[in-house]
Amino acid sequence: MDTVTRIALLGDAEADVRLQMALELGQARVADAAAPLVARFGVERDFGVRETLTWAVLRIRESAMPLVRDALDSPGWIARLQATHTLSKLGDPDDGTRLLPLVADPVAAVASRAWWAVAQCGDPEVVPALVGQLGRGSAEDRNSLYVALGHFGADAVPAVVGALRHGSTPTVRRHAADVLGGLGSPAAETAATALVEALSDADGDVRVGALSALGYLRSPAVWQVIEDTVSHADHRLQLLAGRLQERRPGRASVRRGAASGEIPMTLTDIDDPAATVGPESRSWPEPDPSLVTLEGGPWKSRLVGPLARQVEVSRPRWLARADVPAGVLEAVGAEAMDRALAAGLPEGVAGRVAAGAVEQHVHETVLLEQCSVVDPGRIVKDLLVGTEVHVVDFAGREVESVGD
Repeated sequence: MDTVTRIALLGDAEADVRLQMALELGQARVADAAAPLVARFGVERDFGVRETLTWAVLRIRESAMPLVRDALDSPGWIARLQATHTLSKLGDPDDGTRLLPLVADPVAAVASRAWWAVAQCGDPEVVPALVGQLGRGSAEDRNSLYVALGHFGADAVPAVVGALRHGSTPTVRRHAADVLGGLGSPAAETAATALVEALSDADGDVRVGALSALGYLRSPAVWQVIEDTVSHADHRLQLLAGRLQERRPGRASVRRGAASGEIPMTLTDIDDPAATVGPESRSWPEPDPSLVTLEGGPWKSRLVGPLARQVEVSRPRWLARADVPAGVLEAVGAEAMDRALAAGLPEGVAGRVAAGAVEQHVHETVLLEQCSVVDPGRIVKDLLVGTEVHVVDFAGREVESVGD
């Protein structure tokens, strides 16, 4: 099979064929395949095929990387996601600045991948931008940010302390405390004062998070605070302090050090504006639930947000595959067939390309067939399996036989 045919079949209707073509192009290091391989970043709906596309372009990186970096600015969220993922494999320090805008990408899956990617690039200049995302997204998203900030160790502490002290919401402050606990000793020892202050936060979860983070430090004075907290008025803090005491390091040394009564000075106690002013944060509003109408099952309340976000970001036209007018699919297939034949492809290959174009149109325009914005490894209908929830309607849905 020649290169032209392999490139054409990157758009085959069958995922196994698309994967095999990407694999063969990568194995052969076909530099001329760089553009079509990167172009597939924005339309490929199968996770396994997307991973193979990344592997293939890394095999021809000299030709492909400029195109991958251009894809960071794509209007398509899947293209931005896969380009970011690809650059994370390189960890090129020069890519940190290029990736910085995606740290605040409106699509959480893209932003989360960008957090990881900039951490791999290793430039501590990105830390304030990362800290500005504290509190965003799901628990899984917040864990991704926690891991990314962990790559910077002590360099991340001043900005995270700023978020702990000045975070606009309890979720941000709690997330900041969790990150400091993850950094632990010795990196976060300088955050001790801020964490002790947070034991008086108005939000109970922030207080618990701060005490938990103190338990990952080794300062004798910190452990004196933990010991004193066993009698705190907040019952949850009492219980947590008692559990922390069970793994208290070096009891004798703690008691000797506690006589000074001093908590280690934090970086925010130094006259450093960058440390005392919290990082710029953004509001991440939930999607408008009126964008989608669901019925059935107890999972309905959990799914309305993800499905509303899907409608908001991906702008589907139809609900199910059967809703797409036959005339629309016939027109898409005929146009793709004409292009393939004009390019000199054999009729059999052209037919496969046309079938792939039809399938691609379905996946781009049908809600239940789209790649999930909240879980890019699955398509939307997979999110509904076993939930007894059904989508009844959504904003922008077309119900008439357009194109007949």
